[in-house]
Amino acid sequence: MNSTLNAFRFTQQYALLLMKDIDESEMTKLPHPGMNHPAWILGHLALAADLAASLLGEEMGTDDAWMQTYGPGSTPVDDRGTYPSKAELLQKLESTCERAESLAIGASQDQLVAANETPFFPKQFPTVGDLLTHLLTTHAAMHLGQLSAWRRTVGKGSVLGI
Repeated sequence: MNSTLNAFRFTQQYALLLMKDIDESEMTKLPHPGMNHPAWILGHLALAADLAASLLGEEMGTDDAWMQTYGPGSTPVDDRGTYPSKAELLQKLESTCERAESLAIGASQDQLVAANETPFFPKQFPTVGDLLTHLLTTHAAMHLGQLSAWRRTVGKGSVLGI
C-alpha cells in the first residue's frame, strides 16, 4: 500500500500544480465539445476519493447532489454558478484525499480482499483493494491528464516542464 499512497500523494501535488494559474473565471470554460473542465474534474476526483470511504465501510462525506454533478455519467456544463468556487473545490479534494489516505492506511487485509460489489469495473478490479488502488492512482491520473490537455487547449503551458 505504501507505493500506492506515494503515487496518490503525487497526484494530489500534481493537481495543485495544474490548478495554480487557473483563474476562477476559467473554471468552467469548455474550449472543445465533450471536454471536462477544471471545476468538474476537481469535483469528480473529490468524489472518487470519497468513494474510498464507502468501499471501506464508512459514510461518504459527499451527498446525492455531489454525485449527480460529478458522478459517472454526469456532464460538465459551462455555467459557473453550477459549481462551488475554486477554493471550495480544492478544499473538498484535500479533505476527501486526506480521509481516503487515512482509511487506506487503516484498512484491514480482510477489507482489501473483499469482493468489489460496486458497479465500478468489478471485472477489472475484483476486490476492494484493487478498486481502491485504481481510485487512488490510475483514475486520478487519467483525469489529471484531461486537466493537462485542457490547459494546453486554453493556451497554458506544462507544469512539469515536459
